[in-house]
Amino acid sequence: MPKLSPILTNAINTVQENITKTQTKLATGLDPEISGTKASVILSLTSDIATWNTRASNLKLVDNIVSVAQTGLTSISTLLYQMKNIATLAETTTGTSDLASLSATYLSLATQIQSTANSASVNGSNLLNTSSGITIYPALSSYTTSTIYGYNFATVGTTLATSYSFPSGDSGANAAAKVTLLSGYITTLSTVQTSLSAYSDLLTATANAASSTADGLNSYISDLHGIDTTALQNDLQAYNNQQSIDYYLVGQMNAAASDELRIFR
Repeated sequence: MPKLSPILTNAINTVQENITKTQTKLATGLDPEISGTKASVILSLTSDIATWNTRASNLKLVDNIVSVAQTGLTSISTLLYQMKNIATLAETTTGTSDLASLSATYLSLATQIQSTANSASVNGSNLLNTSSGITIYPALSSYTTSTIYGYNFATVGTTLATSYSFPSGDSGANAAAKVTLLSGYITTLSTVQTSLSAYSDLLTATANAASSTADGLNSYISDLHGIDTTALQNDLQAYNNQQSIDYYLVGQMNAAASDELRIFR
């Protein structure tokens, strides 16, 4: 009986090694024994996956910046229309105190435009208080770029706040000029809204495409590893069964050896 011990020991070690390898494959979805050629391809693809995931993450961040800007534009649009209504009313208002009241309200709304534009920021990036725009990288190559432009509505608010009063005695000329100016800003804002809406759609589609590309490469890597989950689970069950048998035999051997030792007591 003792002569079987090395055989069982080797069998147990082999089964345990197979169990560990199989569990690792199931847990990671990777085959550590893959060929060198495939490993080289996988290494390259893994680098591409990381790049695509970074692209997708950055595009989603910019999309968030655009979304915040769109919300800000909606608020600014409301403020501009309110100011235009006040300026229109001022065209036919002659009372000094009434004009002073309209001027104060006009100034308050202009100040709100400033604060709204300056608050439309995400991680320090803002499309409503700058005209420089944000550069994005929608493709794998860093040489493929696109720039999203906003509009400096913070400056618009400052400009409107600088000339806020409706002086009496000018037959409404000042108010009429403000109406014209505000109409121009409203048209500009509408154009920016349309542009950002289109960019938002583009960013969403491009981010999804980048994520899909990364997922596709991951799937290809899985194919290269050739991991068959069902087969591995069956193998693992077989190894566990074999291990139970081996341990049973070891137990039987130990019992037999114990009986033999009693003879010499």
